[in-house]
Amino acid sequence: MNQPHKQIRVLHLTDYGAPYEGNFVASLRALEHRLNAHGEVMFYVFPRRSGSVVWTQNMMKEKENVLLIKNDGFIAYMLQVRRLLIENNITVLHEHFIHYQQKFAALIACLICGHRVKTVLHLHNHIELPSSPLRRLPHLLQFSSVSRFVCCSKSVADHLIADRVSPDRVAIAENAIAFNRLDAFDPDMRQSLHLNDSTKVALMFGYNFEVKGVDLALEAMRLLRERTGMDAVLAVVLSSRRDDVQAKICAQLGVKTLPEWVRLFPPREEVGSYYRMADVFLSPSRQEGFCYALVEAAYCLTPVLASAIDAQKDLALPQDAFFPSQDSVALSNAIEKVFSEPASSKRIDMLTAAKKRVVETYSLACWAETVAGVYEEIV
Repeated sequence: MNQPHKQIRVLHLTDYGAPYEGNFVASLRALEHRLNAHGEVMFYVFPRRSGSVVWTQNMMKEKENVLLIKNDGFIAYMLQVRRLLIENNITVLHEHFIHYQQKFAALIACLICGHRVKTVLHLHNHIELPSSPLRRLPHLLQFSSVSRFVCCSKSVADHLIADRVSPDRVAIAENAIAFNRLDAFDPDMRQSLHLNDSTKVALMFGYNFEVKGVDLALEAMRLLRERTGMDAVLAVVLSSRRDDVQAKICAQLGVKTLPEWVRLFPPREEVGSYYRMADVFLSPSRQEGFCYALVEAAYCLTPVLASAIDAQKDLALPQDAFFPSQDSVALSNAIEKVFSEPASSKRIDMLTAAKKRVVETYSLACWAETVAGVYEEIV
C-alpha cells in the first residue's frame, strides 16, 4: 500500500549577507518555484546583518516567507530556530554558510521542536575538520544528525567522503548561475574606470588574499610587466577586506601606496560589466569549492585562466585554461599568451563553445531539480 505524500516544507537557514542577491539567492528562488509547482513550501531565513541590505529589504516586501534572525546569541538563536520550525511545520531544515555554533543550536532546535525534522547541510566549500580526535568529536556528532550533505562540486564531495561520511548520505548539486543577470552591462566601463583602450586588463576577485591567490596574480603581473614592458593592469574586485588586501599588496611589492598597475574595485550588481571590460579573468585560487566567477566569465566570452585544483578542473571549461597551482611564472606566461594573441575566429569559436557548455551545465533549473530530488529522498 502506498504511503500518503508528506508535504515538503523547507526552511533555508543561512548566514548570507552579501551586498547583492547573487547566484545563491537566485538559485533559492528557482528552487522555490520548483517546489511550489509541486505543492511544496519554502522559507528563507537570513542573518540579522542582512536586514540592512537593500535587496533583503526589497525581498521581504515582495515575499512573506523571508525572515531574519534577530539575535545571534546561542540560546536566542536556538529558540528562534525552534519557533520557526514549529510555526511553519518545517519538515526539512537546509543549512547554508552557518557556523559551527549555529549548527549545534539548530540541531538542538530540531530535537526539541516537537516533530521530526530532517537536516540537509549544504557545503559551498571544502570543510576542514580538526585533526585532534577530541576536537573532531563534536563535529562528527553534528554530522551524525545530518540526513544529507549537498556538495557544490565533486571535489567537495570526495573530500567529505574521505572524512568517512557514507557516500549514501552525500549528493552533488553543482552551483547554478543566474546567467540573465550577466546580460546587462556598461559598454563604457573602461572609460568610467579610467582605463585606456590599449591597456591590457587581468581581472580577478580577491577578498581572501591567500585563498584566492591574489599574491600569485600580483607576482605574475609584475613578472609580465618587467619581462615585456606591456601596459597591463591587475584589477581586483573586492566585496570586503579592502584595507587588508591593499596592505598585503603593498607589503608584497615593498611600496607604501598601490602602483598604477594595480587597481582595486568595489562589487557591483551588473558584474557582467567587469567581465566584459577585461582581457582575461584569473582564478589562481589555492582552494575552491566551486568558482562561480570562472563560469560567469566564460558566459561573458572572456578568456579565463585558472589554477589546476580539483574543483576548478572539474568545471566545463577549455583545458588550456588551466595552469599549475601556485606557479606564478606559469601564470605570467599564460597571461602573456592571452594578451598577445589576436581575437581570431578560432578563439571566438572556442569562447562561444565554452559559453554554450556552461549554460547547459549550470542552469538554475537543473540545480533546483537536483536539490528537490534530495528532499524527496529523505522525506
